[in-house]
Amino acid sequence: MIQQLEEAIVKLSELPETEQEAIAQIIFSTIESKKKSANAWDTLEEMAGSIEAPEDWSKEHDHYLYGTPKNNNHEQ
Repeated sequence: MIQQLEEAIVKLSELPETEQEAIAQIIFSTIESKKKSANAWDTLEEMAGSIEAPEDWSKEHDHYLYGTPKNNNHEQ
């Protein structure tokens, strides 16, 4: 077990039982969601709409990724 996880378990054991139960539920639900996301398409579907970006991101991705000039040829 990694040291960071061992330290977290020690700190968790110092919390009241109700807080321990709440954190345990979060951990279990996170593990379950990771199991369900077995492939890249599932992961992308879960993430869709969760990242803030400019409205023209899909049309101007080269500008935002590489700094190229904007095309500005897009229909609004």
